[in-house]
Amino acid sequence: MLDALRFYAPPLLVGCFFVTMLVNGNHRPRTDAQRAVRLGLAGLGLSLIVLTPVGYSLIGRAGIPNLARLLGHGFMLVVAWAGLAFVAHLTMRPQEASRRSVRVAWWFAAGFVLLAVLFALAPIDVDDVRFAGRYAGTAWVLEYWVVYAGCLTPAFAVVARESWRFARITSDLVLSLGLRLIAAGAVCALTYHVHKGLYFASVRFGLGYPVVPALDKYLPLAANVLVFVGSTVRWWAPRVGLSALVAWIGRYRTYLGLRPLWLGLYEASPHIALEPPRSALADLLPGDLGLRLYRRVIEIRDGRIALRPYLDPEVAASARRNAARVGLSGQELDAFVEATVLADALRARSLGVRTPAPDAPVGVPGGGDMGSDTAFLTDVARAYRRVSRSDNVERLA
Repeated sequence: MLDALRFYAPPLLVGCFFVTMLVNGNHRPRTDAQRAVRLGLAGLGLSLIVLTPVGYSLIGRAGIPNLARLLGHGFMLVVAWAGLAFVAHLTMRPQEASRRSVRVAWWFAAGFVLLAVLFALAPIDVDDVRFAGRYAGTAWVLEYWVVYAGCLTPAFAVVARESWRFARITSDLVLSLGLRLIAAGAVCALTYHVHKGLYFASVRFGLGYPVVPALDKYLPLAANVLVFVGSTVRWWAPRVGLSALVAWIGRYRTYLGLRPLWLGLYEASPHIALEPPRSALADLLPGDLGLRLYRRVIEIRDGRIALRPYLDPEVAASARRNAARVGLSGQELDAFVEATVLADALRARSLGVRTPAPDAPVGVPGGGDMGSDTAFLTDVARAYRRVSRSDNVERLA
């Protein structure tokens, strides 16, 4: 029963996904990255189907023993190519990504031709779905696997690395989850192919590599399921309520992240808040989060207005020069400058030092709407915590 699930559940999942896409009219991807994902999933599904016992037996009737093995591996090369194309479209300009994808496609095509040659040379005359157990020590099988793994492992390594890297920098938590699952699946695939290569070499040359049936059974299963679930996260996340949950968690993290900046401004100007601050523990309690986050952003802006007499343009100019010198740019630079100016203004107010009215007042950076302004203030709050800590260290010294 478990073996049947292991063989047939993954291709069934992939098939259900494509059927649902057709029924809902979403079978046409809108971007090159989506096309790569769909092609990769199609290759994965076809590879899984032909390597099931039933698929293997049906293809074997064509008269070429173990042809299903070659076809399944060919479809996996399509999966690897699609993964690299997806990464390219995530990290490169469209034209550059397209050129890279074409070059990689030729590489995989050449790899498949070499696999076909080695397959024809190997004396594997009996059709057997348990190919490795029967033919591990047969001539040309190790060479076949070296070529196959040589095509796949660099591709899976790149997919794992770039998916994980992009997952860490994207603000889309659902996408981040999907990319992390893809990276985990690619690592499982890498581990399996290295393990299998060591096994073939051990049988061929008597190296004594241990036989671990669990790795043969469950590493491919884990790799296939993780890649499928990660690749389709945009499809299933809204249907199970995950997208709404992730959005709520994101708003909650933003609300809590703004607390140190808001609290500093409140202590300087208590009139900005409709309600006094609650304890940090009480802030964790659920409630009308949308309204609370909206009020926190507005009150931070009101707190800045109240600090206007203490905002020093020279501090802003100095902070901008220092930040640019260490490589900050764009919104990250603006957020650091704003945090530095606010920290200095709060310190000046606490000491009763009023800045003379400047000829050129300090500008008010931020977003053009509530969403972008909230994102900007979140960066300001993050920088403010660092600036405040450094100020405290300097005072203690």
